[in-house]
Amino acid sequence: MSGVKLTPRQKMINMMYLVLTAILALNVSAEVLNAFKTVNDGIGASNSSLRDKNSDTYSVLRKQYERDSLKAKDAFVKAERAKELSSQLYALLAQYKGQMIAEAGGLDAVSGKIKRDDDIDIATRLFVENEGKNGKDLKQRIENTRAELLKLLNDADRAEGDKLLPLKTNDVDGGKAWEYAKFNQVPVVAAVTLLSKYQNDLLSAESHVIETLFSSIDRDKHKVDRMAAMVMSPSNFVLQGEPYKADVMVAAYSSTQHPEVFLGQFNQSVKKDEHGNYLMINSASDAIPLTNAEKVDVDGGDGKIVMAGNTIGSKKYTGVVRVKAPGEGYEFYPFEGEYQVAPKVAVVSPKMMNVMYIGLDNGIDVSVPGVASSDVTPVLEAHGTLEKNADGSYNARLTAPGPAKVIVKAKINGREVVMGEQQFRVKPVPSPVSTLDGIYEGGKISLGKIKSTRGVVPWVKYFEYPAKFVVESYQVSIRSKKEGDISTPVLIKGPLYNEKTKDIIQHRLQAGDDVFFDEIIVRGPAGDRRKINDIAFAITK
Repeated sequence: MSGVKLTPRQKMINMMYLVLTAILALNVSAEVLNAFKTVNDGIGASNSSLRDKNSDTYSVLRKQYERDSLKAKDAFVKAERAKELSSQLYALLAQYKGQMIAEAGGLDAVSGKIKRDDDIDIATRLFVENEGKNGKDLKQRIENTRAELLKLLNDADRAEGDKLLPLKTNDVDGGKAWEYAKFNQVPVVAAVTLLSKYQNDLLSAESHVIETLFSSIDRDKHKVDRMAAMVMSPSNFVLQGEPYKADVMVAAYSSTQHPEVFLGQFNQSVKKDEHGNYLMINSASDAIPLTNAEKVDVDGGDGKIVMAGNTIGSKKYTGVVRVKAPGEGYEFYPFEGEYQVAPKVAVVSPKMMNVMYIGLDNGIDVSVPGVASSDVTPVLEAHGTLEKNADGSYNARLTAPGPAKVIVKAKINGREVVMGEQQFRVKPVPSPVSTLDGIYEGGKISLGKIKSTRGVVPWVKYFEYPAKFVVESYQVSIRSKKEGDISTPVLIKGPLYNEKTKDIIQHRLQAGDDVFFDEIIVRGPAGDRRKINDIAFAITK
């Protein structure tokens, strides 16, 4: 374990701060003030880098905790406490910096400099006056934070950390109070730079602590109890022309190991135990227990398998992971995998037939084998719309005749791929035939039966879709057997007989008379108006 490693830039910044602080004892020139701004800017950039670095460490710690909460819990909990301690002190230092900059007139919009960067009263008022209350409090907060960070380490790490942690409030010469020596009659730009430096020291101390905690998770472990090669693939189902991808890794992989992954056919040294699991192979040689071995790229400890998916069918592969054994020799961990290559195919199933009708809800089911329905998107190329139902099916509503096409797209490995299409013919719904009460289509009818009817009903014969036609109007006339003349037609609005028609059918109609229903106008499901067939009846006893 090593201490905090300062970059050359950070070392230069620290040296410049010491030099500039010494120069403050002399006459403060514009050049010195500008130099303080330069140092402060550099410390700010360094702070940003340190915060990013610490954030990465926290992320790795969290992943380690999620993988093995029992082993990593103590380090994870202590690291979260270190983050809390650092955030609190960092925020206090930022608050004081912001307060001083605001009292000095803020930052110049063009140069970025503090407007009254040479003001020597602001830091004095804030940290020295009022018996140095704020200054003493800041010094105590820095020392307490340092102590609390060290408490998070074990005894051995704490002793070394006490030497290495840069977050300190060193004693000052001449017996002066710390706050007086640091802030009395100091230009505001120098005071801001000093607080930036303490922020830098804080982040460096935080970095040392959390890296030490992380390294303690697997410390002093010569090897894990059990290791096994694992193959991880987003999907074992591959579309024709698409590559198969998988990750190969060693379970409980150690950061001190550098695994190598090879594909090939097993030789006779690869064996299984009584449970069917591959046995690890210990060998003094680095010779790979495969024929036709091919090395796989490794990134971050994970082998990256990429295989062509050009031919359709089931594909199997085998390989080994090679790691350096503790001490001498090598360890080999065999693995095997399988994936399926299928042709690009989309299934578009019309619920009734491969014809769509204008004005109706034409139901279709859309799916792609091996792809979740949420990743499948159908697109209608026609005059109309396509809407998804709650059950996952779709309704296509067409507004004009002609060809229609449903194109099916699917999200495969993060990109959208066209999987197939289905052609449909778009037609108007067939015209219905005229009936009385949906039963009688014309011809002979008894007087009793026609008296029981109520009106004209359009019927779409032999049509599988539910298609509703509404009667708008029709005419009724009779030809009396006695008189031989056809009566003046009675106009009826809607499907049901009006009162005059009811009177004719109930009281005037006799056996031997003829009844005519003509000029029948209906409105179809697409809103179109049609004239359908006339019907005539001969009345019998």
